[in-house]
Amino acid sequence: MAVIIEPNLDLLYAAMNGSLRGVKAALKAGADIDFDIKNSETFSPGTALYIASYKGHVDIVKLLLRKGASVSKRTRSSFGPLHGAATEGKTEVVDLLVQHGATLDIRDGFQNTPLMRACNYNHVDTVRRLIELGARPDLTGGQLQGMRYYKPGTEIGKGENEESLKLVEEARKSKLLRCCNPTCGKPGYRSTGTLKLCGRCKLTRYCSRDCQKQHWSVGHKKCCGHDAYNHDEADPLQQRMADKSHMKHS
Repeated sequence: MAVIIEPNLDLLYAAMNGSLRGVKAALKAGADIDFDIKNSETFSPGTALYIASYKGHVDIVKLLLRKGASVSKRTRSSFGPLHGAATEGKTEVVDLLVQHGATLDIRDGFQNTPLMRACNYNHVDTVRRLIELGARPDLTGGQLQGMRYYKPGTEIGKGENEESLKLVEEARKSKLLRCCNPTCGKPGYRSTGTLKLCGRCKLTRYCSRDCQKQHWSVGHKKCCGHDAYNHDEADPLQQRMADKSHMKHS
Protein backbone atom coordinates (compact mmCIF):
# COMPACT_ATOMS: atom_id res chain seq x y z
CA MET A 1 0.00 0.00 0.00
CA ALA A 2 1.29 3.47 -0.93
CA VAL A 3 2.29 5.60 2.05
CA ILE A 4 0.96 9.14 1.67
CA ILE A 5 2.91 11.91 3.41
CA GLU A 6 1.77 15.07 1.60
CA PRO A 7 -1.17 14.29 -0.72
CA ASN A 8 -0.66 17.15 -3.19
CA LEU A 9 3.05 16.52 -3.73
CA ASP A 10 2.56 12.76 -3.75
CA LEU A 11 -0.02 13.19 -6.51
CA LEU A 12 2.51 14.98 -8.72
CA TYR A 13 5.26 12.45 -8.00
CA ALA A 14 2.92 9.54 -8.76
CA ALA A 15 1.86 11.15 -12.04
CA MET A 16 5.50 11.72 -12.98
CA ASN A 17 6.48 8.13 -12.21
CA GLY A 18 3.45 6.56 -13.87
CA SER A 19 2.10 5.08 -10.64
CA LEU A 20 -1.64 4.64 -11.06
CA ARG A 21 -1.88 3.21 -7.56
CA GLY A 22 -0.01 6.21 -6.16
CA VAL A 23 -2.34 8.65 -7.93
CA LYS A 24 -5.39 6.85 -6.55
CA ALA A 25 -3.93 6.85 -3.05
CA ALA A 26 -3.10 10.56 -3.18
CA LEU A 27 -6.58 11.47 -4.37
CA LYS A 28 -8.14 9.27 -1.69
CA ALA A 29 -6.00 11.08 0.90
CA GLY A 30 -7.48 14.41 -0.21
CA ALA A 31 -5.05 15.74 -2.82
CA ASP A 32 -6.24 18.68 -4.90
CA ILE A 33 -6.55 17.16 -8.37
CA ASP A 34 -5.48 20.45 -10.01
CA PHE A 35 -2.61 21.22 -7.63
CA ASP A 36 0.53 22.80 -9.08
CA ILE A 37 3.69 24.03 -7.34
CA LYS A 38 3.91 27.77 -7.96
CA ASN A 39 7.32 28.39 -6.42
CA SER A 40 8.82 30.35 -9.30
CA GLU A 41 7.92 33.35 -11.43
CA THR A 42 8.65 31.49 -14.63
CA PHE A 43 8.31 27.76 -13.98
CA SER A 44 5.98 25.21 -12.48
CA PRO A 45 5.85 21.47 -13.13
CA GLY A 46 2.15 21.62 -13.96
CA THR A 47 -0.80 19.67 -12.63
CA ALA A 48 -0.90 15.90 -12.42
CA LEU A 49 -2.87 15.87 -15.68
CA TYR A 50 -0.27 17.99 -17.45
CA ILE A 51 2.55 15.77 -16.19
CA ALA A 52 0.77 12.53 -17.09
CA SER A 53 -0.13 13.95 -20.50
CA TYR A 54 3.42 14.76 -21.61
CA LYS A 55 4.70 11.54 -20.06
CA GLY A 56 2.09 9.54 -21.96
CA HIS A 57 0.70 7.74 -18.90
CA VAL A 58 -2.62 6.91 -20.54
CA ASP A 59 -4.25 5.10 -17.59
CA ILE A 60 -3.47 8.00 -15.26
CA VAL A 61 -4.79 10.52 -17.78
CA LYS A 62 -8.03 8.53 -18.06
CA LEU A 63 -8.41 8.39 -14.28
CA LEU A 64 -7.75 12.10 -13.80
CA LEU A 65 -10.20 13.02 -16.55
CA ARG A 66 -12.88 10.82 -14.99
CA LYS A 67 -12.26 12.55 -11.66
CA GLY A 68 -12.73 15.98 -13.22
CA ALA A 69 -9.18 17.28 -13.69
CA SER A 70 -9.00 20.56 -15.59
CA VAL A 71 -7.92 20.24 -19.24
CA SER A 72 -7.36 23.99 -19.44
CA LYS A 73 -5.18 24.78 -16.40
CA ARG A 74 -1.71 25.87 -17.53
CA THR A 75 1.81 25.87 -16.18
CA ARG A 76 3.50 29.18 -15.39
CA SER A 77 4.92 29.11 -18.93
CA SER A 78 1.36 28.88 -20.28
CA PHE A 79 1.53 25.28 -21.45
CA GLY A 80 -1.71 23.33 -21.23
CA PRO A 81 -2.00 19.52 -21.05
CA LEU A 82 -2.66 19.39 -24.81
CA HIS A 83 0.59 21.26 -25.46
CA GLY A 84 2.45 18.71 -23.35
CA ALA A 85 0.95 15.68 -25.10
CA ALA A 86 1.48 17.17 -28.57
CA THR A 87 5.09 18.17 -27.86
CA GLU A 88 5.94 14.61 -26.86
CA GLY A 89 3.91 12.96 -29.64
CA LYS A 90 1.48 11.22 -27.28
CA THR A 91 -1.30 10.83 -29.85
CA GLU A 92 -3.57 8.67 -27.70
CA VAL A 93 -3.43 11.25 -24.92
CA VAL A 94 -4.15 14.03 -27.42
CA ASP A 95 -7.28 12.14 -28.42
CA LEU A 96 -8.39 11.70 -24.82
CA LEU A 97 -7.91 15.37 -23.96
CA VAL A 98 -9.82 16.56 -27.01
CA GLN A 99 -12.62 14.08 -26.34
CA HIS A 100 -12.94 15.69 -22.90
CA GLY A 101 -13.22 19.21 -24.23
CA ALA A 102 -9.62 20.44 -24.59
CA THR A 103 -9.44 23.36 -27.02
CA LEU A 104 -7.38 22.50 -30.09
CA ASP A 105 -6.02 25.92 -30.99
CA ILE A 106 -4.87 27.25 -27.61
CA ARG A 107 -1.62 29.26 -27.63
CA ASP A 108 1.21 28.93 -25.15
CA GLY A 109 3.45 31.77 -23.99
CA PHE A 110 5.44 31.54 -27.21
CA GLN A 111 2.28 31.70 -29.37
CA ASN A 112 2.44 28.02 -30.31
CA THR A 113 -0.63 25.86 -30.71
CA PRO A 114 -0.46 22.10 -29.97
CA LEU A 115 -0.29 21.49 -33.74
CA MET A 116 2.74 23.76 -34.02
CA ARG A 117 4.42 21.93 -31.14
CA ALA A 118 3.82 18.51 -32.67
CA CYS A 119 4.99 19.72 -36.07
CA ASN A 120 8.18 21.24 -34.69
CA TYR A 121 9.19 17.88 -33.20
CA ASN A 122 8.01 15.99 -36.29
CA HIS A 123 5.45 13.81 -34.52
CA VAL A 124 3.75 12.93 -37.79
CA ASP A 125 0.95 10.78 -36.35
CA THR A 126 0.11 13.45 -33.80
CA VAL A 127 0.12 16.18 -36.46
CA ARG A 128 -2.18 14.11 -38.65
CA ARG A 129 -4.58 13.39 -35.77
CA LEU A 130 -4.72 17.01 -34.62
CA ILE A 131 -5.66 18.08 -38.15
CA GLU A 132 -8.31 15.34 -38.31
CA LEU A 133 -9.73 16.55 -35.00
CA GLY A 134 -10.03 20.10 -36.32
CA ALA A 135 -6.81 21.95 -35.45
CA ARG A 136 -6.37 24.94 -37.73
CA PRO A 137 -3.37 24.58 -40.08
CA ASP A 138 -3.62 28.18 -41.27
CA LEU A 139 -2.73 29.98 -38.04
CA THR A 140 0.39 32.15 -38.10
CA GLY A 141 3.03 32.88 -35.50
CA GLY A 142 4.84 30.54 -33.18
CA GLN A 143 7.10 27.83 -34.55
CA LEU A 144 5.26 27.70 -37.89
CA GLN A 145 5.94 31.35 -38.70
CA GLY A 146 8.24 30.24 -41.51
CA MET A 147 5.72 27.80 -42.93
CA ARG A 148 5.02 30.07 -45.92
CA TYR A 149 8.58 29.42 -47.08
CA TYR A 150 8.05 25.67 -47.37
CA LYS A 151 8.18 24.44 -50.97
CA PRO A 152 7.75 20.72 -51.63
CA GLY A 153 10.48 19.19 -53.75
CA THR A 154 13.04 21.86 -52.96
CA GLU A 155 15.57 22.50 -50.24
CA ILE A 156 13.55 25.49 -49.01
CA GLY A 157 11.99 24.65 -45.67
CA LYS A 158 13.50 21.18 -45.70
CA GLY A 159 14.54 19.80 -42.34
CA GLU A 160 13.91 17.12 -39.76
CA ASN A 161 10.23 18.04 -39.60
CA GLU A 162 9.64 18.16 -43.35
CA GLU A 163 7.02 15.38 -43.31
CA SER A 164 4.97 17.15 -40.66
CA LEU A 165 5.28 20.49 -42.45
CA LYS A 166 4.03 18.85 -45.62
CA LEU A 167 0.90 17.59 -43.85
CA VAL A 168 0.21 21.06 -42.49
CA GLU A 169 0.76 22.68 -45.87
CA GLU A 170 -1.58 20.21 -47.58
CA ALA A 171 -4.27 20.90 -45.00
CA ARG A 172 -3.72 24.63 -45.37
CA LYS A 173 -4.09 24.50 -49.15
CA SER A 174 -7.34 22.55 -48.90
CA LYS A 175 -8.88 25.57 -47.11
CA LEU A 176 -11.01 23.12 -45.15
CA LEU A 177 -11.66 23.40 -41.43
CA ARG A 178 -13.48 20.86 -39.31
CA CYS A 179 -16.23 20.94 -36.73
CA CYS A 180 -14.57 20.94 -33.30
CA ASN A 181 -17.03 18.46 -31.84
CA PRO A 182 -14.70 15.41 -31.85
CA THR A 183 -17.61 13.02 -32.47
CA CYS A 184 -18.44 14.92 -35.67
CA GLY A 185 -15.42 16.48 -37.42
CA LYS A 186 -17.54 17.50 -40.40
CA PRO A 187 -15.46 19.56 -42.85
CA GLY A 188 -16.50 22.93 -44.17
CA TYR A 189 -15.05 25.90 -45.98
CA ARG A 190 -14.48 28.83 -43.67
CA SER A 191 -15.38 31.37 -46.37
CA THR A 192 -18.86 29.88 -46.89
CA GLY A 193 -19.86 30.26 -43.25
CA THR A 194 -20.62 26.53 -42.95
CA LEU A 195 -18.84 26.42 -39.58
CA LYS A 196 -19.79 28.92 -36.89
CA LEU A 197 -17.40 30.12 -34.18
CA CYS A 198 -18.22 29.77 -30.51
CA GLY A 199 -19.54 33.23 -29.65
CA ARG A 200 -17.67 33.35 -26.34
CA CYS A 201 -14.13 32.05 -26.87
CA LYS A 202 -13.91 32.40 -30.68
CA LEU A 203 -11.59 29.38 -30.69
CA THR A 204 -13.91 26.50 -31.57
CA ARG A 205 -16.10 25.95 -34.64
CA TYR A 206 -19.27 23.94 -35.12
CA CYS A 207 -21.34 22.75 -38.05
CA SER A 208 -24.57 22.90 -36.07
CA ARG A 209 -26.12 24.04 -32.81
CA ASP A 210 -26.44 20.39 -31.76
CA CYS A 211 -22.70 19.84 -32.13
CA GLN A 212 -21.98 22.95 -30.09
CA LYS A 213 -24.31 21.77 -27.31
CA GLN A 214 -22.75 18.31 -27.27
CA HIS A 215 -19.21 19.66 -27.12
CA TRP A 216 -20.25 22.09 -24.37
CA SER A 217 -21.57 19.22 -22.26
CA VAL A 218 -18.50 16.97 -22.62
CA GLY A 219 -16.00 19.59 -21.55
CA HIS A 220 -15.92 22.82 -23.55
CA LYS A 221 -18.01 24.44 -20.82
CA LYS A 222 -14.99 24.22 -18.49
CA CYS A 223 -12.54 25.57 -21.10
CA CYS A 224 -14.53 28.28 -22.83
CA GLY A 225 -13.17 31.67 -21.90
CA HIS A 226 -10.13 30.20 -20.13
CA ASP A 227 -8.07 29.18 -23.18
CA ALA A 228 -7.40 32.53 -24.84
CA TYR A 229 -3.81 33.65 -24.34
CA ASN A 230 -3.73 37.31 -23.38
CA HIS A 231 -1.36 39.05 -25.81
CA ASP A 232 -1.35 42.15 -23.62
CA GLU A 233 0.14 40.33 -20.66
CA ALA A 234 3.73 39.24 -21.20
CA ASP A 235 4.46 35.62 -20.40
CA PRO A 236 6.62 35.46 -17.22
CA LEU A 237 9.43 33.59 -18.99
CA GLN A 238 9.47 35.95 -21.95
CA GLN A 239 9.33 38.96 -19.64
CA ARG A 240 12.36 37.74 -17.67
CA MET A 241 14.30 37.12 -20.90
CA ALA A 242 13.40 40.63 -22.08
CA ASP A 243 14.52 42.13 -18.77
CA LYS A 244 17.88 40.35 -18.96
CA SER A 245 18.38 41.54 -22.52
CA HIS A 246 17.61 45.10 -21.49
CA MET A 247 20.09 44.92 -18.61
CA LYS A 248 22.86 43.73 -20.92
CA HIS A 249 22.38 46.69 -23.22
CA SER A 250 21.83 49.34 -20.57
